[in-house]
Amino acid sequence: MNNYLTSNKELVVLEVANNHQGDFDHALKIIDTYSEITTGYREIFDFAIKFQYRNLSTFIHPDFIDSDLKFVKRFLSTQLTESEFINLKEHSEKKGFISMCTPFDEDSVEKVVQHGYGILKIASASLDDWPLLEAISKHKNIEVIASVGGSSLEKIKRFYSFMKNHQIPFGLNYCVSLYPSMQEQLNLSFIHELKNHFKDIKIGFSTHEGPNSFETAGYALHAGASIFEKHIALENTEKKYYQNDYSVYPSQLNSWLEKLREAKIIYGNPESRDKIVLLELEALRGLKRGVFASTKIDVNSEVKSSNTFFAIPAEENQLLSNDLSKFNQINIKNKTPRNAAINYDDVIIVNERNFIEKIRDEVKLDLENNNITTPKGVDLEISHHYGVDSFYKFGTCMCTLVNKDYCKKILYQFPGQTNPEHFHKIKEETFILLEGDLSVTVDGKLTEMTKGDILTIEKNRKHSFISHKGAIFEEISTEHRSDDSFYTDEKITSNKNRKSKILLN
Repeated sequence: MNNYLTSNKELVVLEVANNHQGDFDHALKIIDTYSEITTGYREIFDFAIKFQYRNLSTFIHPDFIDSDLKFVKRFLSTQLTESEFINLKEHSEKKGFISMCTPFDEDSVEKVVQHGYGILKIASASLDDWPLLEAISKHKNIEVIASVGGSSLEKIKRFYSFMKNHQIPFGLNYCVSLYPSMQEQLNLSFIHELKNHFKDIKIGFSTHEGPNSFETAGYALHAGASIFEKHIALENTEKKYYQNDYSVYPSQLNSWLEKLREAKIIYGNPESRDKIVLLELEALRGLKRGVFASTKIDVNSEVKSSNTFFAIPAEENQLLSNDLSKFNQINIKNKTPRNAAINYDDVIIVNERNFIEKIRDEVKLDLENNNITTPKGVDLEISHHYGVDSFYKFGTCMCTLVNKDYCKKILYQFPGQTNPEHFHKIKEETFILLEGDLSVTVDGKLTEMTKGDILTIEKNRKHSFISHKGAIFEEISTEHRSDDSFYTDEKITSNKNRKSKILLN
């Protein structure tokens, strides 16, 4: 895996998108022309050429192939073959560009990996497309950059947590998903927000302003951005191809790069961004994939990936692909025929996310009240051994602060909550009680711990613990491994969904 995201140089991404117009020779000319333009800046910036992959046979619902919808017509009229994309990718690399590609569906994810692109891009519309993200998470040897247009800070945190949990190297691009974006809609101060919340990753800026707007990328640079994305095209001298309102020509990119090099500071108002997000969400709705029945679904059946497919366009009240999250239990109220849209009125949704967030907030507040500080970017791992419904009776919360040859965790027990009997074959652990009470049973022997007490539990020793009034304690151990917890109750061991992770702060 290449380490483009750890480079000391800023990364400039030149987005081709559909500006190749489905013409292979025209695409080659774009690459060659912009290779010449960027030559004088190679010592300053790294450069990438970006393409987009869609499996149009599944991405577009079959009933809308011949429709007049803007996105459908554009995608179908600008298709390239797989072999042409491979040739373009290889040609861009020969010209010194990093190869980069945005997949919009699961098949395209596999193609991006198979074709050996250096960086995988996640579009703003896909930031909470959980089926797509799960497909991406299967591949650990590719770097990812994700745009966050139209996303609340909470949604971005969820994506951050997902990528961290799957150990995928990634960066975030702030953008405004309005095409073109006006100066008053940019709110570049939000880059500071992202930098403050996500200190361990690169933050970038994907620009959609008009082609003669040259200064904003420079402002973003000094606001903390180190990745920049710009749509590129060639002059349409023969009036052969459609030209959008936000792509630059070669001379304009040169001016843009000059201003990026000069860089002055501009600030916006993050609070005013909420009004823009509403417009962004409306604009992005056309790119969101709706949930359709892939087979007849009977009443009370669960809606899941195996009996649905995702396609555009989505109806106004239709379930979207991002609704198929592991935190949502979705059941059909009305019998649904094959290929039919599944609407919110047709289902019952039980969302565990709110419950998980409630637990997070309770733990966070109690830690703060007891002056126990945890680093930024730490996950809270919530164990609900018999399901979330019985969490306050059986469960544990923990934050892993360090996990190398040695491990340090902060554990939290709610009042009356039990962590069921289990043992570790590899790990030896020591508990240090910081607050509250803890009753620990090891191989049938009970130890009552009070504040300041220390207890070591050797490997292969069966143990459980309960707190009557609530407890906060440290665990110091040898390396923790996810496959090293063995519960006496097979129901717990067989429950693959007994843990949830959420960003603590």
